[in-house]
Amino acid sequence: MRIKILLILFLIPCMRVYAQGVYEFSEEKWLGVWKGTLQIVYPSSTQWVSISLEISKTETPGRYSWKTVYGEAPKTLEKKYFIYAKDEAKGQWILDEDNEILIDLFLTDNVFYSLFEVKGSILNSIYTNNGSSIVFEVLSCKSDTPNVTGKGDDEVKSYPVFVIQKAVLTR
Repeated sequence: MRIKILLILFLIPCMRVYAQGVYEFSEEKWLGVWKGTLQIVYPSSTQWVSISLEISKTETPGRYSWKTVYGEAPKTLEKKYFIYAKDEAKGQWILDEDNEILIDLFLTDNVFYSLFEVKGSILNSIYTNNGSSIVFEVLSCKSDTPNVTGKGDDEVKSYPVFVIQKAVLTR
C-alpha cells in the first residue's frame, strides 16, 4: 500500500510537467521554410504538386505568418495566413485568413488539428511536427452526402472521403 501511495505521489508532479508541455508552441520546432511534394489522391487519379510552408514571426508578439505556396514559378498559388493563440493553455489557436475568416485550430503534442466546412465540403487538416519534418494532411468529404446507419440514439453519419492531400515537408 505504501508503495502505491509513494508511486502516486511521484507520478502526479510528472503528469503536471507533461500536461504543461502538451499545448506549447515551440518556435524552434515550427518556424522556418518547409518544402516537399503534395500528393493529391482522388478516387480515380493522383496528382503531385510542389509545396512550401513558411512559418515566421510577425511584428506582433505571439502572432505568426503562415504562408503556403503550391506549385512552382511562374505558376503558383500562394495562401497567406496568420496563426495565434486564442487560449494557449488549452491548445486553442486561430488560423486567420486576414479577411474575416477565422478557423479554429487545436494544438497538442506538436500537432495542429482543424475541422471546418466550406462550400459544401468538410475538411479535416492536420499538421504534425515530429522535429525533422512536418506531415501535412487534409481529408475532404461532401457535407451533403453522408451514409446514415443505425436508428434513433444509435444513428451514425459517416462521410465518404473523396480527396486526400498529403505531404512530408522538410527544412
